[in-house]
Amino acid sequence: MNKILSNSVRILLLFMAIVLLLTHTGLVIEGAHTGLELWYHSVLPSVFPFMILTSLLRNNLQSDNICYLGLLCGLPVGAGLIDQQLSAGSMSAKKANILLGICNITSPMFICGYILNQTLQHKVSSCYFMLILYLPMLLYACIHFRTLTENHTHSTSTKRSLTSDIIRQTSNSSEINHSLEDILLHCIRIILMTGIYIMLFCIFIQILSHYVSGIISEPGNLYSDSHDSIRHILHTVSHILLSELEITNGIRILDTLPLSLHLKTALIAGLTSFGGICSIFQTQSAITHSELSLYHYILLKVIFSISTILLGLLIPVF
Repeated sequence: MNKILSNSVRILLLFMAIVLLLTHTGLVIEGAHTGLELWYHSVLPSVFPFMILTSLLRNNLQSDNICYLGLLCGLPVGAGLIDQQLSAGSMSAKKANILLGICNITSPMFICGYILNQTLQHKVSSCYFMLILYLPMLLYACIHFRTLTENHTHSTSTKRSLTSDIIRQTSNSSEINHSLEDILLHCIRIILMTGIYIMLFCIFIQILSHYVSGIISEPGNLYSDSHDSIRHILHTVSHILLSELEITNGIRILDTLPLSLHLKTALIAGLTSFGGICSIFQTQSAITHSELSLYHYILLKVIFSISTILLGLLIPVF
């Protein structure tokens, strides 16, 4: 009964989405254009070459700690690596859930290329940005250092046979599965899926922004009759909330707000730490193991994001 009900709700939501798209064609086209333009001009050139190199590096590494490459590859690759390691029995579920919040993060190439170079235009020191971004995760890793190291030692000694069986099963097909062509196709698939997610969320942001702006400025509305400063605050807060939906367009939205460089940098760093709602959907698609908790991951991301914003506000920009 519950399954039928959930399926009916899903069908109803899909029909509502279709009607919404048909009645807001202009906003849909504008949002799709914005998303694809951001992907083509910003994400593709700054992330894709780095993704290929890190994938080649991952292909040549044979280690139980390969999941730490997620720090370089970015999300959702980090989640995929952790999921593979957990399925292979080379780490415990507790360790995997801890690492999911640490290793499944925004790619450093995206940070350096799109955020620091294109958006902030090197007005902020890279060291400052990396400090407020990675310090909360580093402290969290230090708190769980004993658990991480003990789990790794334990899994290596007790589950060696299972890992060996998996390696033997895949050794005969390794030349096919890990060829350069397959690595390139895998990278293309990830970058194209990222572009699709960006486009869909940009459409959603465009429609929501249209309605939010209409509510604030509608004649006769309580907010429209208020002082300009109140409308300015409502406009700023609403756009900060909208930016949390998708990181690429969200950073662009934050950059256009009339805020000080200090506050803007803190908010952008917080969004980078969180990754956006879109990144949660991407992470969910990369998780297949039932012991990996998406709720725990979201909680960690929220805590890291708030901590990053507070650090950005407390530490002067340099």
